[in-house]
Amino acid sequence: MRVKVVAPPKTTAAADAVGLLARALDEPVASAALADLAIGKRQVVISIPDGTRPPVARLVLPTVLATLQASGVALHNISIFIASGAHAGSSEDDLRQLVGEGVPEEIAIHQNYARRAPDFRLVGITRRGTPIMLNNLLLEADLNVVIGSVGFHYFAGMTGGRKMIVPGACHVQTVMANHKLTLAEDGSLNTLCANGALDGNPIHEDMVEGAAYLGNIFMINVVLDGWAEVKDMSCGHPVASHLEAVKRAKRLLEVPIGERCDLAVASAGGHPLDIDFIQTHKSIDHAAHAVRDGGALVIAAECSAGIGSETFLPWFGVGDAAAVSRKLLAQYELNGQTALSLMKKLERIRIFMVTGLERAPVESMGIAFAASLEDAVAAAQAALGASPLTYVLPIAWGILPFVEA
Repeated sequence: MRVKVVAPPKTTAAADAVGLLARALDEPVASAALADLAIGKRQVVISIPDGTRPPVARLVLPTVLATLQASGVALHNISIFIASGAHAGSSEDDLRQLVGEGVPEEIAIHQNYARRAPDFRLVGITRRGTPIMLNNLLLEADLNVVIGSVGFHYFAGMTGGRKMIVPGACHVQTVMANHKLTLAEDGSLNTLCANGALDGNPIHEDMVEGAAYLGNIFMINVVLDGWAEVKDMSCGHPVASHLEAVKRAKRLLEVPIGERCDLAVASAGGHPLDIDFIQTHKSIDHAAHAVRDGGALVIAAECSAGIGSETFLPWFGVGDAAAVSRKLLAQYELNGQTALSLMKKLERIRIFMVTGLERAPVESMGIAFAASLEDAVAAAQAALGASPLTYVLPIAWGILPFVEA
């Protein structure tokens, strides 16, 4: 068997997150400094990612809180908001893990309960017809500080930035209308909605337009390398600073592979990158870029929180990808496009999975369940024949393999 490791570059020295943030705050992109923006502000909301993302906020919050206090904002006038979109809520223990031990108890922590209608206000409709229903907490703030990590996303193009607001701080109706833009007019997946793609991506453009309805934003973009380690930061204007972070992230996360392999053996990367199947699908999507048509992918992912969506598995009882496309057009549901995306991969490659999930739900998706990594690799090799070209991806979440032109 011919084997090659496909992994992001590994640096020996750990990044100084506090130093990176200090420099980014001193040199904001197309914006006044946070310290200046905070002067005279009474109510400040700090939005951070939920537990499905690497916990970057805990590294940033102490400096942000100190900056706000130095500008005259009292701690009891600062709130932390978990921009979880339509994801499930976090427990009290999980919240404390997200914010870190250095956040004083007097700072209230709120979550986005996307189906609790009174929490939201309709502020506008995008040109693509998405109703922007934003959380009242953010709308009533004098200043919104938004912290997000930047990496690849299989239909939004990139994570972070505007995505922390739309869908992060929105009602489920906004989330559904935006995510339905992954579908082309015939119900197929829109090819413009892809990893790393922002130009012309209707999901991204709709998010940017929707996020513009929220004023007084100072964005803090945390750039992670392929090992989910902090490597850079970009702060300031909600659009310009995010685009700058995107450029820096792509340099870290795009990995050339020369040619596509017969077999990819991949790990999602551990908690929280494989917290559930919905999040694991992102790693499957990345790893699948490395595999030739007719090849195979072995994915190892714990999925300790289960599937991650009640609306996901039923799509696999609808029929083939064409039937799912037709039904999604007529009756869209969240994560329906994730099911369709997985189905399209399974038309091209075979997928074997080593996981904490039960066998039945895995096999209901058309994925082969394996009790161990050794069993999965052996089954894939048997399906492919002798000496398959094999790539090992120790953290598929963090890279986007591509064939150089």
